[in-house]
Amino acid sequence: MKVLIFITSVPYAKDYNTVRNLTRKLCEKGHEVVIFLSGNGVYYLLRPDAEELKNFGARVLFCSHSAHQRGVKESPPWAESSSTYNMSRMLKDFDKVLCFN
Repeated sequence: MKVLIFITSVPYAKDYNTVRNLTRKLCEKGHEVVIFLSGNGVYYLLRPDAEELKNFGARVLFCSHSAHQRGVKESPPWAESSSTYNMSRMLKDFDKVLCFN
């Protein structure tokens, strides 16, 4: 199964542990997981332990426009720059979409 986790909430909200545990379990079971960070979700790029999402096996993308608007100037090597337009074009490829706002 291919799962998109779309995140617009800040990484220090209670959602972080849910996203972390869900990503780990889905990847352990062999599912393809893509995490897309948009809006305040781009602050995940600044959280030091957020790299573990990539280490679990997820692909991590972020909206470069959202990052620019919020002053996030450097993207870590574990995340890929993208756009919400690209994400909207990928939606048809996913079996499940989960949103955290």
